[in-house]
Amino acid sequence: MALLGGQRIVVVDVETTGWSAANDSIIEIGCVTIDHGAITDTWSSLVQAGRPVPPEVTRIHGITDAMLASAPPAPEVAKPFRERCGTGMVAMHNAGFDLPFLEALLRRYGAAPLYNPVVDTLGLARGLFGQGGNSLGELTRRLELRHASAHRALGDARATAELLLVLAPRWEAEKGVTSLAELAASSLDAIRLTSKRGSHPPALAGV
Repeated sequence: MALLGGQRIVVVDVETTGWSAANDSIIEIGCVTIDHGAITDTWSSLVQAGRPVPPEVTRIHGITDAMLASAPPAPEVAKPFRERCGTGMVAMHNAGFDLPFLEALLRRYGAAPLYNPVVDTLGLARGLFGQGGNSLGELTRRLELRHASAHRALGDARATAELLLVLAPRWEAEKGVTSLAELAASSLDAIRLTSKRGSHPPALAGV
């Protein structure tokens, strides 16, 4: 765990009303903090969507309009979320899905942009296991990791944190990565190298 020792990483996951950050909205954010190689803190919030949740999307994560009726509005979630991330490293599984939604949320409500360095556990998995079979659900089953409340933001964020705690030491041992910055860059490089042109959108939040 030397690579993660002395480091603080906030692992983030979102659930949304659909697949397009330009047209859809975040309806749940989950964060799990890794500090010195251990999970130390969790936080999550539902978010008012400002639009109906399509039934086909509800079937994925189970979040309904009724559940969101008493949720805080987006401005009340955006700034506390941004403060939690600070300026340090963040981690996501399939950051290419989550980041545009988060950037739109923060921009819309005047919170500071999320310019933090990002470790993408999807890239870490592809770099170790090849391109196929690297959804969050498939990886947690393969590696026998706990994945409670799949397709909910906090459950997926915690599963991503557990995945990072397994994959980071392997990158250190098998690929000679010596810093968290190098791990982040390598994860994004792996995404770029393995992305397929014209591929269909992944399942919500990459799970």
